[in-house]
Amino acid sequence: MNNFLKITGYTIKDQMRHKSFYVLLGIAILFVLMIRGCYSGEYIVNGKALDNAALALNASKIIFQVISYGMFLMVAMLSMKIFSRDFEDGSMVLYLSRSVLRWQYVSGRIAGTWILCLAFMFILHLTIFLTVWAKTGGVIPGYLTASLICSTNLLFIIICVCILSLFLPDFISAFFTIGLIFVGFVSEGGYQVLNSDLAKTALSSTLNSDPTLWRVLYPKVFMVQAYAGSIISKSEFTGMGIVHPILNLSCYIFIFMVVLLICFNKKEI
Repeated sequence: MNNFLKITGYTIKDQMRHKSFYVLLGIAILFVLMIRGCYSGEYIVNGKALDNAALALNASKIIFQVISYGMFLMVAMLSMKIFSRDFEDGSMVLYLSRSVLRWQYVSGRIAGTWILCLAFMFILHLTIFLTVWAKTGGVIPGYLTASLICSTNLLFIIICVCILSLFLPDFISAFFTIGLIFVGFVSEGGYQVLNSDLAKTALSSTLNSDPTLWRVLYPKVFMVQAYAGSIISKSEFTGMGIVHPILNLSCYIFIFMVVLLICFNKKEI
């Protein structure tokens, strides 16, 4: 366990030594601050002024998802270099030549990357949360909780990219993972649209809301995002199947992590 914690800490420090990390964080926070005008402007629709609190809630929900989706790409780009960079600069051999077990090395690298990306995303969501509080005087209950829930998606992406990077070029592994998520977005997003009240009313005679088995078993990345959004808006969540999306994704994380450790143990260093 001590080796695991050391590698986790080193991974965080290693990523934070890169200037690009601070540049990305600074650009992201600057972008978030640039949209603070949405919370203090006066908007009139059909001759009636919109309530600033309601406007802030809707704008914050959209920005929340934009930040989360943007993190998907960032996490995939960071994860695809975890093993290849260590192999090229000799860090992997240095670690494993000591009293570090392979599972400790793999788990530590993944945990460090996940914690760093989680903190990055949480800081951006916290910036939105504080901006709304400063501009409107109100808070958005569940906003930061939803951010922590979305971190499950980040961990899934990291592990998925790491598995593929053992067999495919770095960029291809990240591209394939994003494609995997996109398929889920189309499937699960379409399911939610077809099961909305408007769709049920318009297509009541032809709508078949029962998803096929592969759609029920598919990794529920989109559904986790939708569930987080429902926490912010305090709205009803429509899932796919009887298994909660967080449980679905947690099972995939566990299975993929076991597969990753098995494959890495068989890898020649």
